[in-house]
Amino acid sequence: MITGDLSWTQPACNRCFEARHPGKTPSRLVDPDVEVCCFCGAATPSGIFVRVDPTTVPHAHRLRDDGT
Repeated sequence: MITGDLSWTQPACNRCFEARHPGKTPSRLVDPDVEVCCFCGAATPSGIFVRVDPTTVPHAHRLRDDGT
């Protein structure tokens, strides 16, 4: 599958980040928007973003106008 305009930087909720990276402290945006977690689809203001192949997550986000 071609990733095309899908982003490799995806938002994650607290629960999904912790499940995939137990014991790690994520970097967070200071003033985040509410995003949809790429793993579970829940709305989250966590400010956590992970680098992941967008073809491997069920709720992948497209690239934004700024290329991120």
